[in-house]
Amino acid sequence: KGRIPYPGVDNKTVLEQVEKGYRMDKPINTPDGVYSKMLECWHERPEQRPTFEHLFIYFDDYFISVEPSYREAE
Repeated sequence: KGRIPYPGVDNKTVLEQVEKGYRMDKPINTPDGVYSKMLECWHERPEQRPTFEHLFIYFDDYFISVEPSYREAE
C-alpha cells in the first residue's frame, strides 16, 4: 500500500530539500530496480526522465518476471 512521501516533513521543507537534490529514501520492501526507476522519474532534468511508454514496458516486464501465476501460464 502506498504511503505519504516524506512523512513528518512539511511541504515547504520538502520543496526546499527536493530543489537541493534530495530524493526520498528507498521505501521498505521496495526492490532495487523499482527504486532505481523512481529515481529516474525524479531526475532534475525532465528530458532525462523515462517516458510513460518506457515505464509501461519496464513494469509490464517486471511484473511478469516476479508474478508466479504469469510464469506458470507460459
